[in-house]
Amino acid sequence: MTSLRLARRVAAAACAAAAVLATAEESPPRVLEGNASGVFLNEAGDVLTARHAVTGCRSLFVLKDGRVAEATVRVTSPLADLDIAVLRSDIKPYLGATFPRSEALPAATISVFSEAHGPLQRMADRSAVLGNALTVPGAEGLQLLSGAKPGASGSAVLDAGGLLLGVVVERIAAAPGASGGTLSRLPSLSGSGAAAGSTRVRAETAARIKHFLRDNGVAYSESDTPQLGPQQSPAARAATLSVGVLCG
Repeated sequence: MTSLRLARRVAAAACAAAAVLATAEESPPRVLEGNASGVFLNEAGDVLTARHAVTGCRSLFVLKDGRVAEATVRVTSPLADLDIAVLRSDIKPYLGATFPRSEALPAATISVFSEAHGPLQRMADRSAVLGNALTVPGAEGLQLLSGAKPGASGSAVLDAGGLLLGVVVERIAAAPGASGGTLSRLPSLSGSGAAAGSTRVRAETAARIKHFLRDNGVAYSESDTPQLGPQQSPAARAATLSVGVLCG
């Protein structure tokens, strides 16, 4: 190969590398997506999620801040009407969730925040978001009007004070003949998205979750003191608490 041809090849390779680098710099960072979501419970790194999201998994991983770690199921709820599980991995949190001491559900409609792990990480203005869902008073358990999408199963429901009121587990049929279903990002749901606008979803309540955690020796924190000031964002706190759950 002549020195001229070699020089041309080197120059072409340099141009190609520069183009790749430029494209990478212009593209937003990719957020790792999971089948479902979870929330850190304690400093040991226990993650609360929906049981249906981790049932039958051949492999299980948790995603946090660009890290991927293998996870194991520490304990799952045995009851058909309780859809929660606790995972363990070697990822340790900056912050664990705090449950309210009171077990009473909101008597009136209140604004809350709940979002799937992936969309939450991409939410550029989350520090200014005070709520994105409303509770439904008088409904059985904890129900929300929410734009929750596949992947939201196991996501935290935080009140204005940043306390964990529950975790989302399923979409409820909105009308006779309408279909409900889980909110995990299962293969059968790929590309289907969710119904436009808000739909009704159900969350397991803090009271039921705490009872289950106590019975199984899983540490958690509770307080009736708000964890956020009046102008602080539950969305930002949710982003810190949130974990992606990937079922393989």
